[in-house]
Amino acid sequence: MRINAFDDGLRSELLEHAFYDGIFEIPHLDPMPDIVEPCGLVPFSKRKMARNRFVHYYEHEAHYQKFTNHPEQFLDELALHPGIISPDNSILVEAPLCAQIANLFISRRNARFLQHKGIYQIPNVRWGDERTFTTVELPEPIAFVGIPHDSIVSIGTYGCCQTQDEKRLMHLGVIEMLKVLHPVVVVVYGPMQKDVFCDLPYEPKFVRFDNWDKEQHSQKLC
Repeated sequence: MRINAFDDGLRSELLEHAFYDGIFEIPHLDPMPDIVEPCGLVPFSKRKMARNRFVHYYEHEAHYQKFTNHPEQFLDELALHPGIISPDNSILVEAPLCAQIANLFISRRNARFLQHKGIYQIPNVRWGDERTFTTVELPEPIAFVGIPHDSIVSIGTYGCCQTQDEKRLMHLGVIEMLKVLHPVVVVVYGPMQKDVFCDLPYEPKFVRFDNWDKEQHSQKLC
């Protein structure tokens, strides 16, 4: 891996073998040869506690900041797991569109790098405001660019459906994701509220998991 003498933060050397999709040249993820449904999920920060589970990044970015900047340092560790949910850098709806696209690019950059290194991953789909999952402003729904169609994807709802506007954006985003990507299986980390997962264009197979803290608390009570 050739590293730039000047560190611009983009880590372009991580994409030496990448292909790109769309007008913004988002790193392309190849479809996995087989659909593997996870038997459980573990947050990146708790990964050593459950090696038999898929690693996910649905937690505060401070817990995986080092990974975001240097994913190559975690390859051996991640290879001990059956797979991962691809990285999930925050896309804030109140942020400028350029910032939303930049974080999406960083997430997909690291996902592509890990895929090239042989890490099995389920593509994480994350969107921000309507401009990221519709063509209201861009000629393509940028949140879905580079994601394989007719396969398996993952979304995180934990902490993302607390207000009516957040529910509205999640509901509309799920509908558009199904229309564009047509996934066969959708992994959901967090609750599936009825007013969010309703009036869908079709029903894929949903595989839902509670957030880690809730799951661990429930097990202690049993």
